[in-house]
Amino acid sequence: MSDKSLHSELTGLSIIELRNLLDNKKISCKELVSAYVDRISKYDKSGPKLNSVRELNPDVFEQAAYLDDMLKEGQSKGLLHGIPVLLKDCIDTKGAIHTTCGAVMMKDHYAECNAFIVDRLLNAGALILGKANMSEWYGFVSTKAPSGYSAIAGGSMLNPYKTGILKPGGSSGGCAVAVSAGLVTASIGTETSGSIIEPAYFCSVVGFKPTTGLVSRSGILPVMTGQDSPGPITENVTDAAIITAFMAGYDKKDITTLSAFKIRNEALLENVDSGKLAGKRIGIARDGYYDDLSEQEKLTFDKAINVLIENGVEIIDNIPDFLPGQIKKHPERYDIHLSSVAMNHEFKVRFNYYLSNLGPDVPVHSLSQLIEWNKAHKSAIPYGQDYLEEIEAINDPLMTEQYLEAKNNDLYICGKMGVNGALKNHKLDALIMPGVAGQGIAPRTGNPIITIPAGYTDSGVPVGLNFVGHFMGDAELLKLARACEKVMTKRKPPVF
Repeated sequence: MSDKSLHSELTGLSIIELRNLLDNKKISCKELVSAYVDRISKYDKSGPKLNSVRELNPDVFEQAAYLDDMLKEGQSKGLLHGIPVLLKDCIDTKGAIHTTCGAVMMKDHYAECNAFIVDRLLNAGALILGKANMSEWYGFVSTKAPSGYSAIAGGSMLNPYKTGILKPGGSSGGCAVAVSAGLVTASIGTETSGSIIEPAYFCSVVGFKPTTGLVSRSGILPVMTGQDSPGPITENVTDAAIITAFMAGYDKKDITTLSAFKIRNEALLENVDSGKLAGKRIGIARDGYYDDLSEQEKLTFDKAINVLIENGVEIIDNIPDFLPGQIKKHPERYDIHLSSVAMNHEFKVRFNYYLSNLGPDVPVHSLSQLIEWNKAHKSAIPYGQDYLEEIEAINDPLMTEQYLEAKNNDLYICGKMGVNGALKNHKLDALIMPGVAGQGIAPRTGNPIITIPAGYTDSGVPVGLNFVGHFMGDAELLKLARACEKVMTKRKPPVF
């Protein structure tokens, strides 16, 4: 395959398709890297200037050449051998790639070690193409900053469907934009409360947040151990299953991954293409979320639901006892509400610990020092830092009655009276939540959630379907999502 042909046909190629091209010597690992770098140059750094890629791995061509030599000798590490992957810029990588978390203060920072999942990917033969831009410090800097904003990136990444009009989403926006625009076939984002699902939904790609504890978080900027999870952003469900299968596993540095022993990695990928829709029970939590969609988005969403019904799915519509949606729709009726209190408390503790362990290549080592550094470097905080200051003002984090009440409320509202209650009480295989307004519900309970493209409005706005699965039911959720993907409107790549 010529460079010109590969460059023009790159968008839409799956991991399996790339694997076949590589194994049959139609392309080399080095040519594949070159093709992606060419697209990044044309569309991310010039042309529409999508601003999704933070930094390329300066060693990627040499590493690709090494993997080519292995293939020439009949050796392969498996499915991911020679497949380029982008990482969100909060995931540690040793070597000559910075880890900045989107912050100017971190511009000179090199991590000493790889994150656990990076080593897993490298051992599987993946190539780290580089880092993707992200919302600075996961969006914890300023409540006034635009979606996906990062000072070190000089702004936000752009949604490739309607640049400058549609939001890119955060905080894994760079990962979603890059995959959507065909700048890479797979990327790794992270999520605490919708940071994978939102940008994947907005950019019409697949985003998968595994069950919390299935994939290690060591070597990644933390927020909450009960909610944080890395996950893949890809063009299709099978690719998401492949990436997750290679990342999942026990890590002695992350005790939560003891849960990973309950799932065989192979089970996440085995028979992912064999899922059936007939006889599946899927609930829809409409109240509080459906009304946030535009009329055109509602039509597209309902059309997708009708496709599921036509394929034998039993829809339990508008789950009546789904408390999170009821509170959102009628807040005046309830004296308990979801809040960011628990997240802010935990972030302060873990963020301070993260900063304290950084090396001499960063100028600060605590949240209070970061705030003072930002004040002395105004260009680093053009929208202010009210969110950081709010978090720093928290006294006795994790030990206050306010924190404990918020934590318990979150688990009660989102779990027993929300996701887990709906799945159990209505005997559901999965729960659909329209739009992105409820993106933070499933992460609070640790449940897996996946979004897939489901169609487009008349004006070209992407609409997705978000499926929440049972805790540790990742394999079944991936199979269900793949079965749905087969019957949905085919994804339309953005046109430049």
